[in-house]
Amino acid sequence: MKKIVGICSDYDYKNDCYKINSQYVDIFNSLDIIPFILPPKMNPEDVLDVVDGILFSGGVDINPYIYGEDPHKNIGEINPVRDEFETKLCEIALKKDIPILCMQPIELQNVEEASLKHITLTVHDLNYLKDLMQVSLNRKLKIHLKIDSGMSRLGFQDKESVVTAKKLISESPYLELEGIYTHFATVGFFDKHWDDQLASFQEITSLIDLGEIPIVHLASSTIMLAHSKISFANGVRLGILLYGYNVSPYFSKDGVKNKLRVVRNDFYQKKYRISDTYTNISLAVAPAFRMYTYILQIKTIAKGSFVGYGATYEAKKEMKIAILPIGYANGIASKYVLIHGKRYNVVGEISMNMMMIEVDDEVSLDDVVVVLGDEITLGLMSRWKNAGLAESLLDIGNSNERVYVEEKRM
Repeated sequence: MKKIVGICSDYDYKNDCYKINSQYVDIFNSLDIIPFILPPKMNPEDVLDVVDGILFSGGVDINPYIYGEDPHKNIGEINPVRDEFETKLCEIALKKDIPILCMQPIELQNVEEASLKHITLTVHDLNYLKDLMQVSLNRKLKIHLKIDSGMSRLGFQDKESVVTAKKLISESPYLELEGIYTHFATVGFFDKHWDDQLASFQEITSLIDLGEIPIVHLASSTIMLAHSKISFANGVRLGILLYGYNVSPYFSKDGVKNKLRVVRNDFYQKKYRISDTYTNISLAVAPAFRMYTYILQIKTIAKGSFVGYGATYEAKKEMKIAILPIGYANGIASKYVLIHGKRYNVVGEISMNMMMIEVDDEVSLDDVVVVLGDEITLGLMSRWKNAGLAESLLDIGNSNERVYVEEKRM
């Protein structure tokens, strides 16, 4: 039977309607999940009777008074109707024991509150587990064990400690072992490290029965798309795929160079006994957002004029430039932008909150400037930034106004 997931929506005061980004629905449809729109004026008590899970979708800013804080000077639009609905919905979800997994240790003074709010904790070594067992609790606290399979971050490194941890948890009246997991350092394309980590995880957990643990989760979005299902795992930590980005690696086989790469990769795979991987997986997903800006000013500068900090760019001719109110503080590292589908190159160093582009007579102050979207993909932006996709996505989301569009209406 298909799962049903509720998606929280915005309330549009001006038009007296509810709004949601259609990409959420498209993604759930592609995953064979039934999307159920949750208008913020419905009774939150009724929600969990009809859905298997809830997606608290993005939206306007949350009223800081809810958390006992004063509004920040840069706060954007707030929506009291939605805030009230989602706060109550979250409280009801917590009472119904819908879990949240915290993937790093928390301070011991916060453990009791975590148990009351149904937050599942990560345990990464025996010392932390023993300290955790000294905390006075009034209800069960769910635990996931973290295994260090070769990334040298948090986690158990030897199988004897894992056995001891499992035994201690089973003997505690207030702890419940719900899951076990690791993080992969690579996605296993033509490198042996992924295979080594998988073997290491199996070795470190070899003295316990993984079948007795409800959730075994190892894979990320890319690993899920690139590898066959790990036989003993039953969970995947989806990240960037939920934003509508197909992160299945793409390899072209056209042209001499690409054909040589295929031969080389096949050779490496056989020589080092690397696991088979899948590429060019087609998914019915699309990016859940685009990024736009506008033009502050258009001016003509003379030949020999310098543009931007450091005077690193000198105009080789008389030229028109446009100044945009966006910069590296917004997570931007563009080489060019799009106006009416046409490329316009960035000139000079990108400032904290401004950047300059060379334009022509077709550009006017009223034009919309596409910074991310269409041919400017997140992958391209990440290459410009020399950063990973997830890092770029987080940088872009830090300080930018968000506008939600449904059927071309904001």
